Amino acid sequence: MDSFEQILQRMEAEYEEKSGGKVEDVSEVGLRLRVLAGELHRLGASLDWLERQAFPQTATGAQLDLHGAQRGVARRAASHATGTVSFSRYLPLSFDLVVPQGTVCATSGEPVVEYETTQDAVLEAGDLTVNVPVRAVVAGAAGNAAAGYVTTLVSAPTGINYASNQEAITGGRDPEEDDTYRRRVLDSIVRGGSGANAGYYQEIALAQPGVTLAQAVPRAGGAGTVTVYLWGEGVAPSGEVIAAVQAELEAQREIGVTVTVTAAQVLNLPIPVKVKLPSEVDFTWATAQVQQAVTAYFDTLGIGEAYLLTDITRAVLEAVPAEKVEFGAGLVEISPMNGTLIRPTSVTVEALS
Repeated sequence: MDSFEQILQRMEAEYEEKSGGKVEDVSEVGLRLRVLAGELHRLGASLDWLERQAFPQTATGAQLDLHGAQRGVARRAASHATGTVSFSRYLPLSFDLVVPQGTVCATSGEPVVEYETTQDAVLEAGDLTVNVPVRAVVAGAAGNAAAGYVTTLVSAPTGINYASNQEAITGGRDPEEDDTYRRRVLDSIVRGGSGANAGYYQEIALAQPGVTLAQAVPRAGGAGTVTVYLWGEGVAPSGEVIAAVQAELEAQREIGVTVTVTAAQVLNLPIPVKVKLPSEVDFTWATAQVQQAVTAYFDTLGIGEAYLLTDITRAVLEAVPAEKVEFGAGLVEISPMNGTLIRPTSVTVEALS
């Protein structure tokens, strides 16, 4: 898009060519041209924004959500971290003490993250500790906390001396980012679920909470069967998630089709990368960049998708100015395998001479 200065210069040049006079900045004509150029620039910016938002490939934010809604693909919302906090006393009491629902505790240090109890609990007479389930007050990944980090009492009842989480508080997730969400929207367009193909079952599975990846394989168990493989937030989905997806697919399956839902299997591979770098490039920095780039590439692979060495090479070259890229002898391309998710156990980087 043209800048304000470019628009103004063209208008002044055109005016001077037609009128034969020079445009002065403080003249009436000069002021009129500046105002008009500003409005034209604003109009151009609006049209440029509209063009980007018109297509899912370039849309962002709420406009991308609207494209997803047309395909029945919703952005995954932020989730609250959950866990357990122990509320304790130094000395036992002779009576029961209630820790009410909504009691707030927090992490120590900055930034402060608050958690609230999700149910009433009772510290019984003679006991020193009661374990209570908690949930982060604000949804998002910031609510995840390692063991021992939740130690501040904010609104505890009188009689509770201290608190601590003996185990990590997990499950917090930020809203799905545009790039990840866009990929799911575009995948739904490519698959074109029609109620009679694998894409139909895959879209239903991906719409369920706790599912981040899915693969539907027709005729996996013979004619009239569909097997759906699932993957969760970095781990295999729980039995509850699998059961929920199974129930949803049973309700929406085609007549005469048997649907089986199961967790995907993970194939972990070490990824040995060898790079030749210019002398001015720091090898330690390059190692970190290569490891991050290769890991990010594998994160883009879905269930049943295989990696290509050319794609790994491209990821490395985009991350560092390598003169040459090779791989260890044990790393070879493999054929796609249904129900299998390929992830690296480690990414090692070796310098080529």
